[in-house]
Amino acid sequence: MLQSRLMIVVLVVAVLAMSLVPTFAQDTNLSIVWFAWPPCDLLNSIVQDYPDANVTVSCVPLDQWHDQIFADFAAQGGADLPILDSQFMGEAVVGNHILNLTEWMQENLPVDDYNQAALSFYGEVPLGSGQFYAVPVITDTRMLVYRRDLFEDADVQAAYNEATGDELRVPETWSELLQIAQFFKETDFIDNGYASHWVNSGDLVQTAWNHILWSFGGELWDPETYQVEGVLNNEIGIQAVEFGQRLVETGPVGVAGFAFDETVGTICNGSTAMIEIWYGFGNAFTDSATCGTADSLGFAVVPGEVEHYISLGGQGISVSAYSDNQEAALAFIEWLQSDEIQTRWVEGGGFPGRNSVLESDAFLNAAPYNPTFAEAFTFVKDFWNIPEYNQLLGIQGEYLNLALSGQMDAQEALDLIAEEQQEVLDRAYPDGPPGS
Repeated sequence: MLQSRLMIVVLVVAVLAMSLVPTFAQDTNLSIVWFAWPPCDLLNSIVQDYPDANVTVSCVPLDQWHDQIFADFAAQGGADLPILDSQFMGEAVVGNHILNLTEWMQENLPVDDYNQAALSFYGEVPLGSGQFYAVPVITDTRMLVYRRDLFEDADVQAAYNEATGDELRVPETWSELLQIAQFFKETDFIDNGYASHWVNSGDLVQTAWNHILWSFGGELWDPETYQVEGVLNNEIGIQAVEFGQRLVETGPVGVAGFAFDETVGTICNGSTAMIEIWYGFGNAFTDSATCGTADSLGFAVVPGEVEHYISLGGQGISVSAYSDNQEAALAFIEWLQSDEIQTRWVEGGGFPGRNSVLESDAFLNAAPYNPTFAEAFTFVKDFWNIPEYNQLLGIQGEYLNLALSGQMDAQEALDLIAEEQQEVLDRAYPDGPPGS
């Protein structure tokens, strides 16, 4: 009898203890929305092993990504865990669409282990405030992919030296890159010199060109005064657009309309000597079954010029203010950021936000381009972390693409961008920038 009573007491204590631990039913459903690219596919495969909820990942077309998320916010619904671009964060925070995660992160994540630039760019609103609304899910910036076999070929080396008086090497400046691209375009070694995604879609042409402007010493705007006119459309801006026009001329026919797939394809099919694209697409270059030049490619840091900046990519994961499963969503983020899952993320081609993982042998040995990533990420720069981001982006993309494709004069394009963007900012901030 005593033994039975003891067993009952033990069972009661166990039940009470379990009730004090947050648990989520196996039939809890969580949803994530991101845009369609390889890391989204990787995330989708990893979440299948999450034990505490059923997690679905929607990889939507890039052009629909922003609008779908904010349409869902307007309807007070959508994904429990939206993955937002860094530039979307201001709009999401001002609209009270996502949770402030600052206190939760301090209590549940190794915050000091995160790359501080990633932690800030992807989740801190406003910058420098110490208030965080997203946890880095992927760090990313841009890499130079080049035909290593051509750069090492003795005949190519000799021809380049004869044509330019220089040694053919991986370019350290944009001017060197242009000279190499023009050489390949004008010779018979390969059809084209250089390509990137210059199309007016999402932020493709903008992120391909912005770091050229920044490295030339120019700026998109003055973030202190919110002034565009006279800042963007000056001599440096014109120089950067005209430089971009010459780069476009070294690419394949129709390169001004290239998006991600075409950019990857033009080096994998053997027709172009160099491309520049996000590290997140790195897996596309390592399999000879899908990339015919995989065994002949090299990877390098995107060059600078008078200064050195590279466009920031990557995103953080947030919790929707409208989710019915916020505690379950937070538990999922903690699982995703664990050592074990971050190692799986790296092994699958993802780029982590934690320094200990970025510096690990597992990361450095996971892909041939990974050793260059840490250096590249030291040069990252972001743009327009304000609610009007999407309006400014569309204006820049339209006229910049027209100029780079040779359909509009550089000065005219920059004047139109500056004028229309200034109207957006003046209308949104008639009394000047916030806090001024």
